[in-house]
Amino acid sequence: MKKILNIGGKVLSFILSHKIYSILVAIAIIGGSYYFYHRAYAGAKTTYQTATVQKGILTSSVSGSGNIIVDQSANINPSISGQVKSLSVKVGDSVRKGQFLFYVDNPQMDIDLSKAYASYVQAQQSLDNAKAQQLQTQLDLASQTGDAAVKKAATTLAQANQSAENAYSQVLQAQADYNDLLAKQQADPNSVSASQLAAADQKVESAEAAYDTAEQTVKNAKADYDQAVANSGIVDEIVNYKLTSAQTSVDLAQKNVDTALASYNISKSDAAKRSVTSTIAGVVTSLNIKNGDTIGSSSSQSSSSVSTSSSTSNSSNSSSSSNTPVVIEDLSTVKASVAINEVDMPKVALDQKATLTFDAIADLTLTGKVQKIDKTGTNTQNVITYSMTISFDSVDNRILPQMSVSAEIVTDVKQDVLIVPNSAVKTDSSGGHYVQVMINGVPQTRNVEVGISNDTDTEITSGLSEGDTVVTQTITSTGSSSSSSTPSSTRRGGLGGFGGL
Repeated sequence: MKKILNIGGKVLSFILSHKIYSILVAIAIIGGSYYFYHRAYAGAKTTYQTATVQKGILTSSVSGSGNIIVDQSANINPSISGQVKSLSVKVGDSVRKGQFLFYVDNPQMDIDLSKAYASYVQAQQSLDNAKAQQLQTQLDLASQTGDAAVKKAATTLAQANQSAENAYSQVLQAQADYNDLLAKQQADPNSVSASQLAAADQKVESAEAAYDTAEQTVKNAKADYDQAVANSGIVDEIVNYKLTSAQTSVDLAQKNVDTALASYNISKSDAAKRSVTSTIAGVVTSLNIKNGDTIGSSSSQSSSSVSTSSSTSNSSNSSSSSNTPVVIEDLSTVKASVAINEVDMPKVALDQKATLTFDAIADLTLTGKVQKIDKTGTNTQNVITYSMTISFDSVDNRILPQMSVSAEIVTDVKQDVLIVPNSAVKTDSSGGHYVQVMINGVPQTRNVEVGISNDTDTEITSGLSEGDTVVTQTITSTGSSSSSSTPSSTRRGGLGGFGGL
């Protein structure tokens, strides 16, 4: 410290003792500094990059990304349990609606079907016996009275009953044929097609319809007979008791038949489900069974479900489908499910056109339109997005479910409007907009009003005229360096809020 003080004292002593010399040195230092500063900055120059205000077409759009979904798919999941046999498809196979896929082997169903059929036949036989007894009672009464009208009505009733019995025989034959096909199919699933089984079932339904008609004829004939008996005035207490008793036996037997038939139809329907067929035309996209696997009875019924889900829920669907025996998708119904930021949602509407590109197919660009917009958003790390479905104008067979897709949705198109580059538009402290217009080589500030914008251009609705020259960038250069000035509001995205105006 003492050395520093000594040196400082000597310097001060020197300056005081050599005043004139010290003043000359100071002048030299100041002059040199001014010289070098002037040399460095006297040549500084400001230049401007400009653009001409033009009229043209301005398109505004928003972007989104997501995945390819299938609008129509079927989860083939039988409601019965058993062992998989005769699996006839693999992943990638095209199938038609109603095509046989696999067979569920369940011998107990044959036993249940046989028991149900036997119970039905037995109930029907009891009904026939009750009707025969009733008819005999009616004929005996007609014979005893000698009334011509009663005899005629009794004869007509007997004929109607005979026709009904014949119709019932046709029902039994049709049902037997159907059961034979089921048994044959169990032995060899490929030996009986779904269409053959359906045709046999249709014959049963036709025979049952004919029997129902015959039964109605019997009821009408019975009503005519009862009326003829009433008109004869010969019904005494004993006769009335016999007729009532016979009718009660018939009614009870008919209820037993109805119950047995319902049980039989249920068993027949369950047995038919062993032959699993496709519910839609499409392509097998997921196969999670093989011959010998056991399918549980807790599975849901085979169904064809139409889906317009977003990419998020679609991924969930794909995960759940891993437990579904067979998934069939109609690839002609592929669509794009994309997520749009909440800021852009007010600009999007149904039927707006879109351009779609694919990460996996670099050379493919397709067009489409907005078909569906979800009203419920998704929050992902505090970013809110909304899902929308875009249908394709045409489908390329290279597009597959779950592929990544990007979409540009056209939200507005204006023709014959004044257009300037985004970098020419600046924002003042009050939120207004202005540009710098070149007048005789000098930039002058001018307030403007803006319309829609995109990533490169902005619409000017007032404040400028076609042919005006506006400043897009200010450049200041020196002999040793250069600088450019571009307001932050003109950077990409700085005018993003204009798109909705």
